Amino acid sequence: MRTRKIAAVGLADDAGHAFSSMLKVLNGHASANWTVSAPEEADVLMAGPHGGDSEAQRWARTEKPLIAVYEGSALRPLTPYTLHHPFRVMQLLAVLDEIELVLAKGPAEAARGAAVDPDWSFAESLRLLSRCTARGELHAAGSGPARIYVRDDISVYYASREMCSRLRSHAPLLPALRLTAEQPPAAFETRPAFELAWFAGLHGPATLAPWLDAHAAYRLRRWPDFGMVRATRAQLALAALLTHAAHTRTRLVQLSQQSADAVDRFLNACAMAGVLVGTSENTPAAEASTFIASSAARLGGLIRGLRNRLGLAG
Repeated sequence: MRTRKIAAVGLADDAGHAFSSMLKVLNGHASANWTVSAPEEADVLMAGPHGGDSEAQRWARTEKPLIAVYEGSALRPLTPYTLHHPFRVMQLLAVLDEIELVLAKGPAEAARGAAVDPDWSFAESLRLLSRCTARGELHAAGSGPARIYVRDDISVYYASREMCSRLRSHAPLLPALRLTAEQPPAAFETRPAFELAWFAGLHGPATLAPWLDAHAAYRLRRWPDFGMVRATRAQLALAALLTHAAHTRTRLVQLSQQSADAVDRFLNACAMAGVLVGTSENTPAAEASTFIASSAARLGGLIRGLRNRLGLAG
């Protein structure tokens, strides 16, 4: 079994102790063995809201996975991997197994190069912003009534009413987001960042986003918030297919009988919104559909391990 290294920064004391204890119990039950290391040696970083900004900022410049830990009533970050504290051992197991699937494929995303198609510059900057540690700052793109401000915790964005309406049907023709000291005008509306991320992917170029692998299989880790973005029947059908099993782009076109452009836009939107999971190119679709079931099957072994460690076995 492969061994991976994980570092943790910015966790509260109780979260840090829980994480260390759970990691010991998971070994032998997860898809890989996980050991704690320094951030500079780690394959994965777990970042909480209590410091560690320098490590998280350095990490954001890499393509390595980051697990964002959020607490209390804080809004869930749009990063692909999140844990809400207090988290449970099975939640940690599910996240680490998802990450192992990605790591096993190798640094394919990084190998695509740093050049970004200008048509994707805004979406790419929003995607990369989600990898950074929140510091209460704003990033902005555009000018005048077409200007958009995004909070660095990827919880909300600010835009004029006209711009909010336009985003629902048109591509956001905006440059990359940049850090700003400005404050949004009082007349600007405050909207959930999920909405902005979804439409940035859905109304972008009618091709697969440059950070997605055209040959990989994908599934949904959870349904998008269709109550917010008002899905079409076609999008609901695609969501149902990707919830049931993992499919490649080509297979999804065949099963849904929708155009390749429509499928690409849907995958882009789901990826931007943080609900899309990539699986190994060679993993059968049936295996992905049993991910939750197989994780649950390991629950008995994990409970036995916890009881043994607490001296409750008998």
